[in-house]
Amino acid sequence: MAEGRRSVLMLINHYCFVIITASICLLEFPVLTCANKNFVLKTCNSTDIPDLCAQILLSDPRSVNVTDVRGLTDIALDIAARSADSASSHASDLADKYAGLPEQEPLDSCTQGWSEAADDLRDAQEQVDEANYTAAARIINEAVDNGDDCEKAFADKGLKSVMADVDKTTSDQVGLAADLIDLLNVP
Repeated sequence: MAEGRRSVLMLINHYCFVIITASICLLEFPVLTCANKNFVLKTCNSTDIPDLCAQILLSDPRSVNVTDVRGLTDIALDIAARSADSASSHASDLADKYAGLPEQEPLDSCTQGWSEAADDLRDAQEQVDEANYTAAARIINEAVDNGDDCEKAFADKGLKSVMADVDKTTSDQVGLAADLIDLLNVP
């Protein structure tokens, strides 16, 4: 009986060891392989915003399967387009909140600008998919301009922007996509 009990305890001990080891491995090693992480970091070091680039791209699990700049560009464009959609929605919600107040007009401009930027980013993504990087770069510059217009709308009215944080985050993501397209568009 003591021998059977000892075997059960050893078996439990073994399973606990396996579970704990697996848990530690999941905490210690990110989803990305070292090779993929190094590729992302190397690519990001070629952009104007290497730290932000790495933060954005390494946070997306799709990066684990990417082995070329084009793939990273697709991910960055998707992130930026979703962010622009979110910024447009946020501006629209705020415009409703500020209805009849001086902030409403700039917020309406932000809603439209970020919505157009999201459309531009999707158009740029189609151009990247067709390997038309020059057209993609031109289109994404329009998206960058649309984002800048939001902050300008507040400044033109002499108002403090209620979109500053959202605009900064989304503009950074659009800028990253533009940087990556520039890497593809090397003559």
